[in-house]
Amino acid sequence: MGSKVSATSATGDSMGPKVSATSATKPFVLHTRIVTDVGGGPDKTILNSPRYLQDFGYDSACLYLHPNGDPGIEVLKQKAIESEAEMIAWPDGKPIDFELVKRLSQFCKDRNVAIWHAHDYKTNVLGLQVRRHWPMKLVTTTHGWGVVGGRNHLYATVGKACLPFYDAVVAVSDDLYLSSRRWRVSKKRAYMIQNAIDTHSFRRTLSRRQARTQLQLNAHDGIVILALGRLSAEKGFDILIDSVAELHSRGCPVTLWIGGEGGCRGILEAQIERLGLSQSVRLMGHVIDPRIMLQAADIFVLSSISEGLPNVLLEAMALETPIVATRIGGVPRLLGEGQYGVMVDPGNRDALADAIHDLANDPDRRSAFAAAARNHVIEEFAFEKRMQKMAAVYDQVLE
Repeated sequence: MGSKVSATSATGDSMGPKVSATSATKPFVLHTRIVTDVGGGPDKTILNSPRYLQDFGYDSACLYLHPNGDPGIEVLKQKAIESEAEMIAWPDGKPIDFELVKRLSQFCKDRNVAIWHAHDYKTNVLGLQVRRHWPMKLVTTTHGWGVVGGRNHLYATVGKACLPFYDAVVAVSDDLYLSSRRWRVSKKRAYMIQNAIDTHSFRRTLSRRQARTQLQLNAHDGIVILALGRLSAEKGFDILIDSVAELHSRGCPVTLWIGGEGGCRGILEAQIERLGLSQSVRLMGHVIDPRIMLQAADIFVLSSISEGLPNVLLEAMALETPIVATRIGGVPRLLGEGQYGVMVDPGNRDALADAIHDLANDPDRRSAFAAAARNHVIEEFAFEKRMQKMAAVYDQVLE
């Protein structure tokens, strides 16, 4: 899959070779994104893209704008190195200003950027501004608009308003595709390309007992539920914790691990204490590599009330971890109608508890889901297939 092209420096300038030996004949794609802390699901797609795009005739790099002093960017830099992606990290905590646009325009000129590929509301706006100074095509991927609060809602609205002016808008789920059409993106410029996963990197190598031993967890501690994601309101972790309390009241003493960081940590900690679940629910903090935890868990639960097509579900499926998930966004496309996991309506504590209870008490069903889900991901959600579709979009906008 192409040659290694990258690493990043602590100063934000890219390190290592900036282009491959054949890059003079390849159009250059600049992936752009604002990020706080260690990022999220979209970054798995962004950072894995460059090495695959090489085989489809494109050079690319990933430019991240992050708050000054945010330590999470160092984690993303390490992930970029592991993914063989060139990453440029610029501190930026300000609203869009002329100096930033000027700097980005010069960068695009220096690197002869053919396609600006935005991945969030701010880079949607920046792309339109930069194109006034450097001729390039504009592509954006809508990964989800899961923002809450007045200012964040305003930012998301501005980002959506930019969509009709882009040469291509890629949605990762059916509902996001329909959303882009509602924002007057023409049918010929709207695409639906689902998220995908590297099934070679994400495959089970440990039994649950072995994985729990590595995590220093007693192999006989009972049913372990795992949830992963930013600790934010749209992830529904408060609903999941309530469901665990309900399960305990039914005599089903499950253990819940929640991996991730975010602004709702204090609220969740107070909820856990109030419900008397301190010994049963653990906030694990940021998880750099979720593979061991996914292999240790008996059930993975997605409790979100808003998502696009969650990368973390693909990871759980690829690692043969049975799933209970809310019926939102692209989840039905992933899980089918009960073939590859259990779905419940979002926001329903009792339905979530029922689904977890039933699956926890049916090991044969868990095994069947695990095997079927892995095969489904290999057949339908391999990352190389996704990038072939993405390259075809680039081909069309450059025609």
